[in-house]
Amino acid sequence: MNVIWKDMQDLIETSSAPGDPPAAIAPLSDWALFLDLDGTLLNLAPTPEAVRAGPRLRTSLNALRAAAGGALAVVTGRRIAVVDALFPDHRFAVAGLHGAEIRPAPGAPLLVPGTAPDAPGFSAARAWAQRGARQAPGLRFEDKTAAFALHYRLAPDHGETVAAIMAEALTLAGPGYKLRSGKAVVELGPADADKGRAVARLMTLPPFAGRRPFAAGDDVTDEDMFRTVNDMGGLTMLVGPASRFAASAAATRLDSPQDFRNWLEGLTG
Repeated sequence: MNVIWKDMQDLIETSSAPGDPPAAIAPLSDWALFLDLDGTLLNLAPTPEAVRAGPRLRTSLNALRAAAGGALAVVTGRRIAVVDALFPDHRFAVAGLHGAEIRPAPGAPLLVPGTAPDAPGFSAARAWAQRGARQAPGLRFEDKTAAFALHYRLAPDHGETVAAIMAEALTLAGPGYKLRSGKAVVELGPADADKGRAVARLMTLPPFAGRRPFAAGDDVTDEDMFRTVNDMGGLTMLVGPASRFAASAAATRLDSPQDFRNWLEGLTG
């Protein structure tokens, strides 16, 4: 075994192959954990509503949060309300909508409310995308209040159609918004929100402040988070195939959400 950064010798051990995951991050009381949801903690599903968080994962995350002194946050493109529905027995700190809404601790008020803007341009863009979703079977519109997305997982041949629809939606929405492409999805949301900024903001607040950050994610929207955590001297992990790792800022990798869930369980025994 060898260490991947000399200043982490007492904290992280990993095998010698580049990109291999650390055997452990310890003690957990020194770490702040930022975990993506879909494709990282949870298996991807044909539609957003079809994802499930099993009781084993719910128990594991609660134990992990306790071991980390509460410094665990879910960082996701979903709304905070969706995360709460997936984990009905527990409440976590959450950065939702890629940071357009942030709850820094369970029961705390939102730092950023993530409310739907009244701007006519945003309303027109949302209506355009809703109509566009009817252009082909399998296209699905997802309304996230302060953002919206067009999914084509069930219509994989229509990626270019979705890209064109959402490009026009961006024109209608105006300069305060940007597009984010993910796995069979294109999303329009606030231009000043991304996962990196969300993590940076949480790292200024207790119980995250003063700890070493760890971030895990699976998609291109997680790269902002990886870069931010790397700049802070933390550890980053891609959950996904080796072909994706070559283009990622992540320092380590695991193959699948199941592998990642198993690794998390190992952190608390």
